[in-house]
Amino acid sequence: MKLILSFLLASVCLKPYSQVPDSLHIHFEKELNQWTHSFRNFKLNEFKKTETVSFDNNYKQNLKNLHSFLAIYKPILTFSKDSSKFIDIYSYQLNLERKGNIYEANPEIDQAIYLFDKKSKYWNRIFFGSVGRWIDDVCWITNSRFILVGIKKNEAEKNAPIILLGNFEKKSLVIFENKNKSCIQKDDGYQAAKLKSLKIEGL
Repeated sequence: MKLILSFLLASVCLKPYSQVPDSLHIHFEKELNQWTHSFRNFKLNEFKKTETVSFDNNYKQNLKNLHSFLAIYKPILTFSKDSSKFIDIYSYQLNLERKGNIYEANPEIDQAIYLFDKKSKYWNRIFFGSVGRWIDDVCWITNSRFILVGIKKNEAEKNAPIILLGNFEKKSLVIFENKNKSCIQKDDGYQAAKLKSLKIEGL
């Protein structure tokens, strides 16, 4: 009986989740609260898994540039709890130049999401966004797992929410989408608090 019970418990633990796990809901009530409230009719239990994709790993960054990169972008990076990793969702799209306390942007229409890990000397692109699918914000769950949140244009060209659960150990992203057509981003959209804290010209 114990053997059967152990097998059933293991099966439940190994079964891929089809919805955003309940244990992660707290992050949408705290770190990602403003993002969730940028949508009408937002309900986490309406998100369904659509696919799992591997990290892009197409544009490895030169570690020799790390010091000069941090000198500009550190205020808008999102670091893991132990500070050994960071996720960068802004540098490619904003292409900032610092002039004193002011940052001058030379924006791109596309977006590249990069992840850095100090221990393994990993610094690579993990996801690519475009006008039709965009990442708005990020938060870390643990030192190796994180949440990316953003938008995807629906059939009516409205901004519908998407959620990506990232796992650095597996180098993968699990994507969840909301098929409720009434769940769309409000007209004023969303801007992360990190960006609001900087004086950026040219956006």
